[in-house]
Amino acid sequence: MATQIPNIERDAEQSPRGGITPRAIGLGLLLVVLLDVIAVYVRFYYHGSRMVLSHIPMAMLIVFITMLIAIAVMGRLARFSLQSGEWHTILSMGLVGATMPIWSSTGYLIGYISAPYFYATEDNNWAELLHPHLPDFMIPTNEGNGIAWFFEGRPEGAAIPWDIWVLPLFWWFMAFTAAFVVLTCVGIIFRKQWVQNERLAYPAMAPLINMMSEPGGDKRALPGFMYNRLFWIGFVLAFGMIAWNCINYFLPNFPRFPIHGGRWHIIDPQFPRIRASVGLFSIFFSYFASLDVLLSLWVFDLLFIVEGGWLNKLGYKSMVPVAYRGVYQWQTRGAFVVLVISMFWVARLHLRDVIMKALGKDDSVDDRDELLSYRAAVVGVVAGLAFLFIWMMQMNMDPIISALLLMACVCGYIGMAKILSDTGMPYTQIPGIAWNYVAPFFGNVGIPSTTHVAFRFANLITGNAKGLFLPATAQVGKLSEGITDNRRKLIAALYMAFAVSFVTSIFLTLNLGYNEGAFNFNVSEIPRSARNYFRNSANAVKNADNPPFYVDNPENLVFFGIGGLAMIGLIFMRHRFVWWPLHPVGLALSGTPLIRASSFTLFIAWLIKLVMIKVGGPSVYHKSRPFFIGLLVGYVLGVALSLMLDVIWFPERGHAVHFRAA
Repeated sequence: MATQIPNIERDAEQSPRGGITPRAIGLGLLLVVLLDVIAVYVRFYYHGSRMVLSHIPMAMLIVFITMLIAIAVMGRLARFSLQSGEWHTILSMGLVGATMPIWSSTGYLIGYISAPYFYATEDNNWAELLHPHLPDFMIPTNEGNGIAWFFEGRPEGAAIPWDIWVLPLFWWFMAFTAAFVVLTCVGIIFRKQWVQNERLAYPAMAPLINMMSEPGGDKRALPGFMYNRLFWIGFVLAFGMIAWNCINYFLPNFPRFPIHGGRWHIIDPQFPRIRASVGLFSIFFSYFASLDVLLSLWVFDLLFIVEGGWLNKLGYKSMVPVAYRGVYQWQTRGAFVVLVISMFWVARLHLRDVIMKALGKDDSVDDRDELLSYRAAVVGVVAGLAFLFIWMMQMNMDPIISALLLMACVCGYIGMAKILSDTGMPYTQIPGIAWNYVAPFFGNVGIPSTTHVAFRFANLITGNAKGLFLPATAQVGKLSEGITDNRRKLIAALYMAFAVSFVTSIFLTLNLGYNEGAFNFNVSEIPRSARNYFRNSANAVKNADNPPFYVDNPENLVFFGIGGLAMIGLIFMRHRFVWWPLHPVGLALSGTPLIRASSFTLFIAWLIKLVMIKVGGPSVYHKSRPFFIGLLVGYVLGVALSLMLDVIWFPERGHAVHFRAA
């Protein structure tokens, strides 16, 4: 599945020295704390942009780029500088830390564990349907109205009841720690295969690696990437458009550049809608992706529009207005399953080497460049999965379903991590969480009521649409090449980033809820999702005789097979014919909400890159890199400007200039 584009940072004049130093770790933790503050307050209080929705979170970029420039300036004045390798450490910690706040993890965590008792009423009958099956050790009690105060705001003079949260959050921290260990070790196991054997391009890291190659300080007042005219042209263009739009905050009739949001246009009521908007953020990273990836993503989105609408006209459930459902959703899932299987097949020789090295039967396998030895990584995977399995048993989940759920979860996260490493698309998601690949084959009739309820909590770890920690740790595998110290010291830094982010984001969320009232958050994480999803669990308990999905809807199983067969054909064509233009990943993501929202942007990005390469040639394409890095930096600092204006003048009614709030 490796792309054919060149590795864009290969000719950068890098001389990374060191990397894992006390000051780098300290700055990495500062980056984590600040991105948590931005993510929590912008989402829950200012109601602005979605700061951690993408795989390269905006909250992290704002702090990271600001630090990179500010430390270069201060270093020039004080005659010191951070080395490139230290910035690789800082960015690695930021990527891991950004997997925790809000949409990523802890926002839903607080929303879920606070909901079952608080939202129980006589009408929904949760006391009978859900409460007997709840894992009480994972849920805070409403003793003394502690949960009610979180949603409604605490009375004046009352203290925040931290004691009701301590024990449940401790067990959640242990569960997330086990997941972190498993997914970090999986990333270590696959690093050599993806970085060296398949030579994936890691387009999402390419501009950031370029920016860190000459970080400035001491002899230069600015980072090296800023000493280029094309950079400043791109910077002024992106920053200028956002700054111009900020005038509209004060003068509502002032014209705006259409650089975010956009309407969904109806072409036919029975066909999926089209979002005709250009997202600058996706444009930046699309520049570093390959043409075949960009072509495939928008071509297979077009396939969804045509096929989904056609199936809908024939009477099959295949879509909601903007994304897939029903038979088309199962077709995409079938394609994704085969794509993940192909990933393991391609890596089979490497995985064999890892196992043999871990068992001590092949000393010729070199794992000295890995963050952990292969033996430690394999032990970490096994031990972490064992802990999670026992944890799920303690929530009274069915053991067979628990084992299948963990297997589907890890495989799905591996698929998402490789897709990000290969395509660099910031807005991608797994086409269905692990439960969607396990539960339908059992049906409600084959799943105990306790498992339906426990799943809602286990889903916080097994059902992360972004892949939880693994996409981030896979990118860290690429970044670790820029660290020349003993790379194994990085593991401790990554764990500190995870732990600090977990504690910080939880503290900020609870503190804000008790002081402002979580009802006022009014977003999907809190309070909407948990209320809706536990309603679904209650319905599943009530309808315990529902059969497996293929009994009432055999067409779903047929399209699952069609998607798998189509993916086999795409993989064969890609490996058999050099000229074949379509990348298999397009089919595996076809119809997913985030790709649907970005498809027109991806088409524009593909067209721009195609014209640039065909007309100007590879030399023009490579020389234009500073312009696109300037666009990225200008855009990020423009979003920061908008955020500052919201903080000063528009608290609680912020502006979504990056990704529309919902």
